[in-house]
Amino acid sequence: MASPFGVFVCLLIVLPQIQAASIPYNGTVPLQGCQIPCMTEVNLHLFLHQFVDGPNQPNRNEETLLQTSFPFGFGTTIVHDWTLTETTNSKDTVVARAQGVHVQAGLTKDNRWYMTHNIEFEQGRFAGSTLQVIGITAGLESGQWSIVGGTGQFIMAQGIISFTNHPASTWEDGIKELNIRVRYTNPQPA
Repeated sequence: MASPFGVFVCLLIVLPQIQAASIPYNGTVPLQGCQIPCMTEVNLHLFLHQFVDGPNQPNRNEETLLQTSFPFGFGTTIVHDWTLTETTNSKDTVVARAQGVHVQAGLTKDNRWYMTHNIEFEQGRFAGSTLQVIGITAGLESGQWSIVGGTGQFIMAQGIISFTNHPASTWEDGIKELNIRVRYTNPQPA
């Protein structure tokens, strides 16, 4: 025979399900007062300048933190503060900076760099806003990185950065041409 406490616990568990089953269901439940913010899409065209780490590189904008002895340099970690400009000239006004790390993640292949960074805009209408970016740079002529978030003007950002190694690249200044396509939620006034 069940104790009064056991019966009480069973009723507490079963009654909400009985009550829910007795409520008519029409297939949709409208959200009361839900306002969906508008999304905006923008396309940006910038040039990334990577001044490689190494001896006798006074203008470098990256630094090796960890150099390993594994095959292909697996685990080698480099921190970077790459500059982004509107032209291939690295001396032009810096519009944004790509600040983050890249790690040699290929144990069986050379030049498989996993990369994550924040692109922080310093000039123009997006000054103070950031994009969070992840992807690989695999020594390819072109590729894509994912935009997985943002701040400031780029709230809830999503998108893709298509990059191409630019023909004007040199050993000292690796230039990537970036085509940034990003969708984001318009900031709502408080």
